[in-house]
Amino acid sequence: MTPPPPPTPVWWAKPSWVLPVIGTIVVLVALLTPQPSEGRLGDQRLSISLSGPSNARVLAELSKRMGWTVVNDTTPDIVAGSGKSIHAVLAPPIPTTASEAHTYLDAVRGGDALLLVLNARDALSDSLGVAHSPGGRMPPSVADTSGCERTVDFAPPRWSDGRMNLYSLRWLRGKPADAIQFGTLVLDRNDSLPHAATPSLPAETAAGFSFGKGRVLVVSDPDLLRNDVIRRCQWAADVVNVRMLEWLRAGGSVPRTTIVFDEYHQGFGRRAGLSDVVFPFLFEHPVGRAVMAVVLAGLILLWALGPRPIVPPEDERIERRDPLEQVDALSHAYEQVRATRTIVARLVRGVRWRVQRAWPSLRASTDADFLGDAARRYPALAGDVAVIRRALDAPVNEKDLREIGAALHRVEDTLTKTIS
Repeated sequence: MTPPPPPTPVWWAKPSWVLPVIGTIVVLVALLTPQPSEGRLGDQRLSISLSGPSNARVLAELSKRMGWTVVNDTTPDIVAGSGKSIHAVLAPPIPTTASEAHTYLDAVRGGDALLLVLNARDALSDSLGVAHSPGGRMPPSVADTSGCERTVDFAPPRWSDGRMNLYSLRWLRGKPADAIQFGTLVLDRNDSLPHAATPSLPAETAAGFSFGKGRVLVVSDPDLLRNDVIRRCQWAADVVNVRMLEWLRAGGSVPRTTIVFDEYHQGFGRRAGLSDVVFPFLFEHPVGRAVMAVVLAGLILLWALGPRPIVPPEDERIERRDPLEQVDALSHAYEQVRATRTIVARLVRGVRWRVQRAWPSLRASTDADFLGDAARRYPALAGDVAVIRRALDAPVNEKDLREIGAALHRVEDTLTKTIS
């Protein structure tokens, strides 16, 4: 018999057709799927520890080349004022607390300087009375860009129109009388920016003023200090930054030659862990000490109730049978050895106990006296008493035990009714 021919596969199941179709679909999905516009990618922290486009490493390197001593401060404690330091707090993502703001301002009063770049409102910006405001564009001066060479830069600029568009500074409690302006903004009514300002708003993105023996300089927009802004010569942001640092250097009894960058509030350095919070609470706070006392008391209780290394001896217990179980066992034992006299004696003793509870005078008598006295008192019981006495004196058959039981029942019934 000739075997049937193998089945011919359909065309759409062949790999030579399926794989190209799947590959084409994947490419089309990748090309046609819309992607959301997320703006600039990467870390946006204004930190000198990072070298991305939005960070501030270029500012630290520029400061070193200009002669300043740069300190990367990653400790939670604020560096004490010495009259020779510039504290740079660059738009920290972790807000400064009220106590930290107090420490900074005390250092400035003593002769240090403070470079503050605004981010969200915190205790330090509120203490100085400054905040953001809608801004405009900051055109560079011709003198600052005269030495710039024309180069081809394929990196896209931070702003799509190719101009520096920055926030302006807003004074919450009035502008200081000795304030010096850095970075003049041009406020255009027809500015296409969504945050375009009106001519009635202040036209400055940075300003410095005296504070005690020291100086404070506030920058409203972090973009002025970012790496990809400073590196473009045609914007002259590097010149503005150096002028701000030079102004902070001067004005004191000695030049301020050290710039301390606060990197702790940028997220670097050792952070407070669980043990740094729990242990001071348990040992220093009254509520914590009370909780600790309760825990120790519970541990002592567990230790007292817990197992011992030496097992204590168990109490000796004697197992006793249930009374009904004992009666049943005794009856089976008597039956096996044919102890009819013992059975009859036990039954007579039970009758005596039940009868003599109401007949105390007979408790001291023997079984023979008890039966004899019952026969004398009630002659009708003489036959039953004779049967019971024979069973006490000699063994009887098992069949006779029923007759003896009936005789004992009659004796008990007669004596109980008579006595009651």
